[in-house]
Amino acid sequence: MRESEFLLRIRPYLYEKEGLVSSADEDCAVIAEGQAFRLYTVDALVEDIHFKWSYFTPYALGFKLAAVNLSDIAAMGGIPEWALLTLGFPEPPRGDFIEGFYRGLVEGLSRFGARLVGGDTVRSPVFWAALFLSGRTENPILRKGASPGDLIYVSRSLGASAAALRYFLSGEEPPEFLRKAHLFPEPEISLGRLLSEKALASAMMDVSDGLLLDLSKLCRTSEVGAEIEEVPVAPGATEEEALSGGEDYALIFTVPKEKERFLLESVDRPLYRLGKIISQKEKIYLYGRPVAPEGFDHFELG
Repeated sequence: MRESEFLLRIRPYLYEKEGLVSSADEDCAVIAEGQAFRLYTVDALVEDIHFKWSYFTPYALGFKLAAVNLSDIAAMGGIPEWALLTLGFPEPPRGDFIEGFYRGLVEGLSRFGARLVGGDTVRSPVFWAALFLSGRTENPILRKGASPGDLIYVSRSLGASAAALRYFLSGEEPPEFLRKAHLFPEPEISLGRLLSEKALASAMMDVSDGLLLDLSKLCRTSEVGAEIEEVPVAPGATEEEALSGGEDYALIFTVPKEKERFLLESVDRPLYRLGKIISQKEKIYLYGRPVAPEGFDHFELG
């Protein structure tokens, strides 16, 4: 069973009534509250699945846990607020471990105004950490708003995190800019807010499982397809890493063609145009050829 099939299987058990704008199909659950919307997300990092201690410090892991959750809030155009943390330990933790991890986590959260307010601890066969994060927005950008003819943009070049992991797993130290991309990813909170406030994006999500796989999720939810004409490959990365490596935490979003000029005038930084949305449902074309979505799937690790 793939992760996408798992989500379909549990769908009947999720609340989908008054007030709930979205849940399983989005980066966050979105709940209407007066004239605004509440955002809720949770992400976990598990030892030997998402990271190894051979190349992570407790500080870096805490910082990254904050970043991956913040990226979900960014993908909705939101402002992060409150966090709860649960930790699983195979053995009693050392004091320096706790101090390093919590310092990284709190520094990662506080850069964007989020605050850690509680949590839980348990015994576990391996170390893991799960963070719940809430936020808010006046205009949530969902995955389901893309239409044929919309242009596809991504907020930065891709593949740097996967390239760093290639170095780490071979026992080598990656160049600093690749190392930083993997250990200390930068959530796109500011860009997400701008796209939301100016109503520039018709659909959006973050790139966490790989460009092809995540774009296919957006297309499936919007009931459209996509043509990829250019892939911005990060220096030091391969095109395969850019397409399927994952953990970039860039924003991928669609823009109605008539808003493209306003987008480029509103954003004072580089953005990368990938291609366009097409009407063929769930079909992804790369340089004119159909491709299967590939990327990280939690249920296909063996």
